[in-house]
Amino acid sequence: MRLARTTIIALSFIILLSTGACAQQGSGTTPLRPSLWLELPQTDPADSANVYTVVMKIDGVNQRNYSFLWNESRMTSSWVAYPLCRGNMGQGKRSNAFGLCPLLPADKQPLLEKGYRKGNGGWYSRGHQIPSGDRLSYKANVQTFYGINMTPQDEGLNGGVWESLESRARSLALRCDTLYVVTGCTYDGYQGEYVLDNNGRQVDVPTGYYKALLMLSSGEFHGCGYFFENRPYESGSLKRSMMMPLSELERMTGMTFFPNLKKIVGEERYDELKSENPLEQGCWGRN
Repeated sequence: MRLARTTIIALSFIILLSTGACAQQGSGTTPLRPSLWLELPQTDPADSANVYTVVMKIDGVNQRNYSFLWNESRMTSSWVAYPLCRGNMGQGKRSNAFGLCPLLPADKQPLLEKGYRKGNGGWYSRGHQIPSGDRLSYKANVQTFYGINMTPQDEGLNGGVWESLESRARSLALRCDTLYVVTGCTYDGYQGEYVLDNNGRQVDVPTGYYKALLMLSSGEFHGCGYFFENRPYESGSLKRSMMMPLSELERMTGMTFFPNLKKIVGEERYDELKSENPLEQGCWGRN
């Protein structure tokens, strides 16, 4: 049992840190070793050219900051995925350096230095998919302010329960080995609501948001999901009852989360983990 746990932890260390050559270039080429990255969700082969990875440096070494699936027609990332732990969270302050991602042409992404302009549905805030607080080293933090990481999010959600969830994820990451995160937006029931970027380009307003979490702690993996409509919630605080099994989140979103995990734990345990009720797992906390 000790050997099995040691093997898993060592593999996680490799997955997290040995990524210097794994950044996708602006030409849309495929990352060299994406099969090692546990956070990446399953992607339709037709979308593979639209998956990019933003690179940051930690102690002078190139490492992945986050990956994203770009949807140019909606001008938002369908999802953003990244590993989170004490070693890559860093220290510093929010940069507020809203800018453009160098991996995409400027005319293929939103410019949001001045926030979203009202479209046909009122005002929305610039909601991060990977939060600013998850990358506090200055240059890594600046990368979280790229327009491709923003979506038009209701301020009542963004500054309420969603912010509570982001803080909760960081707290969990500090207590475990690594927390693998997928944040995404959905357009189920979309009625054509949009805002405008600073150049007047249309950005579609998502109808919902989700987070899929995979925790590695003491050699054991556990999964948890959250889903919110893009609207204010009466309580701005996060409740345990909002958690759901990953299998339920997959049913709601049509996604397949953490497929590379199957190579480590095997198909049977992988299926068990997907159906695991996080309310019955103490690793997610009691409140």
